[in-house]
Amino acid sequence: MIAKQKNLRVFYIQVQKVEDFLVYYEKNTILLKEFFLLLEGEVNKAIEDLLEKDGICFKVINGCNLKLLHVKKDLPNDEVKESKSQTSLFEKEVKEEKKKSIMTFNRPIRSGEEIHEAVPVSVFGRINSGAKLFCEQSVMIFGDIDGLVQCDGEYMICNSITPRGHVIFNGEIVPRELLEGNNLKKIELQKNQLVIKGIA
Repeated sequence: MIAKQKNLRVFYIQVQKVEDFLVYYEKNTILLKEFFLLLEGEVNKAIEDLLEKDGICFKVINGCNLKLLHVKKDLPNDEVKESKSQTSLFEKEVKEEKKKSIMTFNRPIRSGEEIHEAVPVSVFGRINSGAKLFCEQSVMIFGDIDGLVQCDGEYMICNSITPRGHVIFNGEIVPRELLEGNNLKKIELQKNQLVIKGIA
C-alpha cells in the first residue's frame, strides 16, 4: 500500500439551479477540466452524467463535514494579531525573503508549459494556448492570455485575453468580457468583489 498526501487544485461550486450550472459549465468547461470539482446543492443525475461523459473528476459533498477554506481569509483584527504573534521568527524571515524576490519571464510561456510559483511573476510575452501559470502572489502579464492563469495574490495586471484564454483570480473565474480590449487592466478584490480597472 502507498499512502501520500497530495495537493489538489479544487474548485468548489454550490449549485442552486441546474440550468444556471449548465450555462456556467458550458462557458467554462476547458477551465474546469483542470480541477477536481466539489459540488454541493442541487446536483442531479443530468449534471453527474455530463461531468462523467467529459471525464471531469468530481465529488458531490452534500452531507460531508468538510471545512472549506477560501483562498483569501479576512480575519478580524484580534485574530490577525494572535496569528502574527504565533508566527515563528524563521517563518517571518522566509516570508520577507519571498516578498523581495520576483520571477521574470522575458519570453512567451509556451504551449504545454506549466509554471508554479510562490513569488510574484512578471511575463513580458504572451501566455500561449495550452500553457498554464499558477502563482501564489501577484502577477503581471504584458502579452495576450491565450492559456490558463491562476493568481492568488493581491492583484493581477494583464493586457488582453483571447477567446481561448482563462483567468482565475483568488478562486474567482474572471469573466472574459471584462478583460476585452488592448489596454492594461488591474484586477483586485475589494470586500470580496472583483474589481477591474483600466490602467492609463
